[in-house]
Amino acid sequence: MAVHREMTKVPYFNTTRQYLRFKTEIDQAIAQVLDSGNYILSDIVRAFEEEFAAYCTTPDAIGIGSGTDALILALKAVGIQPKDEILVPSYTFVSTVYAITHVGAKPVFADVDPKTFNLDPVSVERLLSKKTKAILPVHLYGLSADMDALMQIVRTKKLKLIEDCAQAHGAEWSARRVGSFGDAGCFSFYPTKNLGAFGDGGMVTTLSEKTRNKVREFRNVGRNEAGKYVVAGWATRLDAVQAAILRVKLKHLDELTERRQEIAGVYDEYLKETPLILPYRPEQARHVYHLYVVRVPSGKRDDFRQKLAEEGVQTMIHYEVPVHRHPAYRQFVRKSQRLPITDRLCREVVALPMFPEMEESEIDRVYQAAREFYRRK
Repeated sequence: MAVHREMTKVPYFNTTRQYLRFKTEIDQAIAQVLDSGNYILSDIVRAFEEEFAAYCTTPDAIGIGSGTDALILALKAVGIQPKDEILVPSYTFVSTVYAITHVGAKPVFADVDPKTFNLDPVSVERLLSKKTKAILPVHLYGLSADMDALMQIVRTKKLKLIEDCAQAHGAEWSARRVGSFGDAGCFSFYPTKNLGAFGDGGMVTTLSEKTRNKVREFRNVGRNEAGKYVVAGWATRLDAVQAAILRVKLKHLDELTERRQEIAGVYDEYLKETPLILPYRPEQARHVYHLYVVRVPSGKRDDFRQKLAEEGVQTMIHYEVPVHRHPAYRQFVRKSQRLPITDRLCREVVALPMFPEMEESEIDRVYQAAREFYRRK
């Protein structure tokens, strides 16, 4: 009698493997924090802030409770006021837009570039108005937005620029790290990020001493370094345990990024002859491949995902519904406004498994399943 054996799945992501890879270092770092008894805004947090600032080539970095809170505090710190207009992509995670509305400002949705999936400078220029106070680009999937074009708009129009770097730790544009261009850079350390904690965590990087001081006050219930409560702030602080874990992982981040790039290179090589539209990387960019996202043309996405699932390969869609089409944000869509590239991407994109601890056999199974889908047509 035949014995049925369940196929081992290729996971979309696996956090346990990375923990086991650095288990000894991480466990020692956590134990040191627990032994110290200092869990909030400790020397460990300050050390990580300094190390992360150095990594991003910025003078300052301020640890925050989450990437979403980092965006909120950065917007407040650079002076965004209620009813100010902020140009932002709709093709992003909802936190990018949520932060804008949380401070009372108004998101103005711009379209994205069909190759990079990032904020389209041409669309941005068309939407500028007297009420525009800032641009909030997202370095999506690990690829920097076109910072040359966006910074030119910012300088010409005297606007603020806040970078959403949640998916782009270590990404570069023209050999310059993201998070070091605008008035503030906002990072997430959610566990699945390229630099991930074991819970929530975030960081604001900045070139401005004034912005640094404001963010520090806002994160700590409005308290300044003199111990006085000078603003109505938040309680959103990066805790010492997460900082200790992140310090360990930061030492290995470039190594982990290189592995992501290697995996992306294999996918590129073996999928280039298929109809899939593969990730684009401009010459100026260092892509860190937080995700490896392909476009499946001709309305075949569901079939493509089904085929990979049959072969035990897990996939994801980021993002099936753009932010401007969710009920909470429809009110901000301008009359007769269309975002054709955004809508098309949401119908076509699929993210393939991508994490540094993938085994060679798993990488092979992913591209073989994708190739087989087109061979059977």
